Amino acid sequence: FEVRIPVSAGEHTLYGAFPEDYVNSERRDPKNPATPLERAIFVDYFEVRGPYNHNPAESSSYRRIFRCNHPGGSHTDLCARQILTPLIRRAYRRPPAQGEVDRLLALYGSARQQGESFEQGIQLALKALLVSPHFLFRVEKDPNPKDASAHPVSETELASRLSYFLWSSMPDDELLSLAEQGRLRQPDVFEGQVRRMLRDRRSRALVDNFAGQWLHLRNLKKATPDPGRFPSFNEALRAAMARETELFFEHVLREDRSVLEFLDARYSFLNARLAAHYGVEGVRGREFRRVALDNGQRGGIVTQASILTVSSYPTRTSPVLRGLWVLENILGNPPPPPPPGVPQLNENAASRTGTLRQQLEQHRANPGCAVCHTRMDAIGFGLENYDAVGAWRTHDGGFPVDASGSLPGGKFFQGPAELRAILMKERDAFCRTLVQRTLTYALGRGLERYDKGAVEHISSRLAAGGFRFSTLILEIVRSDPFQMRRAEGDRK
Repeated sequence: FEVRIPVSAGEHTLYGAFPEDYVNSERRDPKNPATPLERAIFVDYFEVRGPYNHNPAESSSYRRIFRCNHPGGSHTDLCARQILTPLIRRAYRRPPAQGEVDRLLALYGSARQQGESFEQGIQLALKALLVSPHFLFRVEKDPNPKDASAHPVSETELASRLSYFLWSSMPDDELLSLAEQGRLRQPDVFEGQVRRMLRDRRSRALVDNFAGQWLHLRNLKKATPDPGRFPSFNEALRAAMARETELFFEHVLREDRSVLEFLDARYSFLNARLAAHYGVEGVRGREFRRVALDNGQRGGIVTQASILTVSSYPTRTSPVLRGLWVLENILGNPPPPPPPGVPQLNENAASRTGTLRQQLEQHRANPGCAVCHTRMDAIGFGLENYDAVGAWRTHDGGFPVDASGSLPGGKFFQGPAELRAILMKERDAFCRTLVQRTLTYALGRGLERYDKGAVEHISSRLAAGGFRFSTLILEIVRSDPFQMRRAEGDRK
């Protein structure tokens, strides 16, 4: 299919979509014979050609770089300096050091002496800028490299820590200017900047990167449910699963909701495709919207299809993986690695002898497995009402599902609703885990024993602040691990 369209100068977003669902009326969903299956039609690629006019307008990126255009289109060496100086400041995330501008100007001048155009001279200087270690690496300098005592990072380094934590990108001009003026650490200025950055659309990076890591959401792209056992799973459903979790996390961020809503919430974000998968009525169209959940089957991230799918195998659920996911990401209490030589479950035997739960109970009879599996399986059993792609079920292979289980310490529950209620009572453990995961992401390193005090302080402040998402972020960026560093040399 090919189409040619006229467009005005400037940036445009091009997209393609099918105006209607393509339904194959001859094929039926094996689980619901009244429902026809959708055809798996998708966009393979776009190819954009153009513009076709011979005198294209200057692009917005060109105008951002080439800020000085002298009468008659002539450029001068002074203009080159005016271009390169702010570029170095932005790329290196600090004011240019002595000689840095001159070194790039020398490259520009060399190109000009060889007959290259002004733009080509600037291009050569930009190439050098973009391969500089000062651009490629976030360099933090120590006043005395031999002194291993902790010291505050500089204000420009603090600005970079903030921007890469919240935006996954370099500081903008407002943040960098405050750092250069020595005002960023003023308490009211600092808090104002953090709140501004959270409101900015660039904080979407927390959804894509932090949530993707913490919740293992990135693994959803690699999930391969067996099409023979789960024929309703397709790329549209995969995308809807991911989008629900992303929108849910972003809602907590943007609306400054309580982080406890990650454990249990009476709402989520659905479109028609995902609502049908969940058995929620009254949702039509491809657009996602906030939907109230009132039947007890869903609530919080643990019961979202994305999480349930990434913690399953292609052919079946995994109480082990689901229990491990909760222990690691909610309770912060993971078991030790499994011992070597542990046999895998026999898939065929499981289908002959009863439910997966019954098979796992035989597996736990091995003393080498029981210590860890008793903890993991007992939690994962509470999610057995969801199949390997997160759809609700009451039977497993013709056998009734037993969704009873317990948490470490002997807190028993019956089904996912009671599991969520118990997890809400474990809020202290959850908040500590969330603080640990967020602080690790913010620092770009694993936590050490000397970070424990900061974790406890941030967790306490989070509870005192009503568990608001902004409190979590503010207390992390105020903490000593975020504000300070120590030299590597002479540590003992």
